[in-house]
Amino acid sequence: MKLAFPLVALSLFLAIAGCKRPPVSDSPGAGPATSPGTSQTPEPQKSLLPEGQPLTIESLDLKMSWIPAGKFIMGSPRSEDGHQVFEENMHQVIISRGFWIGNYEVTQAQFEKIMGENPSFWKDPAMPVNKVTWHDAMEFCGILSEQEQEYGRLPKDWRFILPTEAQWEYACRADSTTVYHFGNDREKLPQYAWYSENSQNRTKPVGLKKKSEWGLYDLHGNVGEWCFDWYGKKYPPEGSVDPITQKASDFKVFRGGTYADPPERCRAAYRNRNTPETQNPWIGFRVILSLQ
Repeated sequence: MKLAFPLVALSLFLAIAGCKRPPVSDSPGAGPATSPGTSQTPEPQKSLLPEGQPLTIESLDLKMSWIPAGKFIMGSPRSEDGHQVFEENMHQVIISRGFWIGNYEVTQAQFEKIMGENPSFWKDPAMPVNKVTWHDAMEFCGILSEQEQEYGRLPKDWRFILPTEAQWEYACRADSTTVYHFGNDREKLPQYAWYSENSQNRTKPVGLKKKSEWGLYDLHGNVGEWCFDWYGKKYPPEGSVDPITQKASDFKVFRGGTYADPPERCRAAYRNRNTPETQNPWIGFRVILSLQ
């Protein structure tokens, strides 16, 4: 009977001690205490990419403009000076989702940083890379995508890639329906492009001429730009959504005028093509960043 009081007291002490709340950690990452049976709803993650805004890929100083979704008329009328028969099928195209596109053609410095070499005929870090095959351009896009994703700067479902022919013309036109993105007056072309009449038959550093309404340079000259599509003699039908020309020939499309072209080959609707293995000093490329 002498042990009863101490045992009762010890039991009461343990019961009280067992009811104490555990301490709340103040270490980094510790969340607030929650009651049993409750859960916290995590805040939605913010997109890593500022859609609708200009974008710079810091690792390459690659400046890009956002191109909004929309509709446009692809091709040219028969009355347009320089019109070709395979531009005749003027039709409406729908670009269903916005994308970023490089303000400039990819430079030799950017290409060499990613690929470790510079195949260009005229060497200058500020000039557009040239003498690149279609395969070279696609490899550049693939490596850049992998690198940016590896460092957590690019979501897995976004990719750098070559623009489709429709995306290229849509971005070039910038809501215009004229021969050039700035209008129909070819006398103004020297303000916007390096072509046969002012280039001294060679490439020039990017961005020296006036930009388009959507912030893009050298669309009507300097080097032609590889596109993703295979070349087809006919466009996709009216009302096509995000069209991509499947293999209809052994050629890939390239767009935009070159330093060697006359004005009629610098038009927004002008189409050209070459085999994907071709290396010419008048062909380079411009990249887009899009949701795949």
